[in-house]
Amino acid sequence: LKINQALTSINLSGCCGIGYKGCKALAECLKFNQTLTNINLSDCRGIGDKGCKALAEALKINQALTCINLSHCSGIGDEGCKALAEGLKINNSLTSIDLSYCTGIGDEGRKALAEGLKINESLTSISLSGCEGIGDEGWKALGESLKMNHALTSFQLSGCFYIGDEGWRAIGEGLKANMTLTSLDLSNSNVGDDGCKALGESLKTNTALKSINLSSCGVGHEGCIALSEGLKSNEALTSIELSDCEIGDEGCKALAEGLESNKALTTVDLSGNTFTEDGFDELANMLEVNTTLRRLNIDWPRGLSCASNRRKIVEKRLNENAVLRDRTVPMVLSNSAFLGGAEIPDELKELIVSYL
Repeated sequence: LKINQALTSINLSGCCGIGYKGCKALAECLKFNQTLTNINLSDCRGIGDKGCKALAEALKINQALTCINLSHCSGIGDEGCKALAEGLKINNSLTSIDLSYCTGIGDEGRKALAEGLKINESLTSISLSGCEGIGDEGWKALGESLKMNHALTSFQLSGCFYIGDEGWRAIGEGLKANMTLTSLDLSNSNVGDDGCKALGESLKTNTALKSINLSSCGVGHEGCIALSEGLKSNEALTSIELSDCEIGDEGCKALAEGLESNKALTTVDLSGNTFTEDGFDELANMLEVNTTLRRLNIDWPRGLSCASNRRKIVEKRLNENAVLRDRTVPMVLSNSAFLGGAEIPDELKELIVSYL
């Protein structure tokens, strides 16, 4: 690898025999190699803190690697994470790092990582999914890093069951200030009412986030109300996943109220929830007002066949929205023949679309 000039990707996942000596050798190669862009070391559980430190030292020098996967490397602890964080402060080529299910990393490691994210300007994607060792202090630090980071566009935090009230508030405050993150995955986490309140408040001011995944997060009635309030004024989010969230008729009603005012969302996933025909009626009535939604994933209430009038109405309305937004409006605004020969400035086109 020190002299190879062709290899761009290497997969060593599941090689449990790789320990400190193996990592040290690999790290030495990375200091010289200028072609390798992707390295997968997932589930290499023999990689401990010493091995991670060796890799981190290589990252300070290497200018080619863009993606490193260290997921399920349970041997990496706080000291290894601290070393990686120092590497991220210097490295300007890495765009993606996966530390999901590295359960040995606790608050101290996460705080160090957060400090690295404040400085790093190249990383666009990070996964900390399934990280059980993060407490309030770790989440506060990560929330602060979101306020200062100007590179990350994707953050995966699925399966983080132990985020407390302070943690959710920190994430919410970070999202209020962040201007680059476009995708946030919180699926299979204990979001609950408090988490939804924090996220709902952040959605009122955030102008960057395009997609949020809250599937299997136990979003209750109060949580739906909080999210709905955020959606009423949000103008950026285009997709929200709320499948398997135990949402009932009251929660569905609250979300429908938010969707009536929202002019940005194009996809909403409510499949696997517990609302009945009453909740379905709320969504159907919402579509009499909403003109932006193109996809609404739901489990149809029992007793409603494919030929049911209500289902036909909903599908017809979604199709009309798609035609309006994807075909009719762009065609009219781009063709001067429809406008008496006039040309509309791009900024005015955006304004017109936002009011539809």
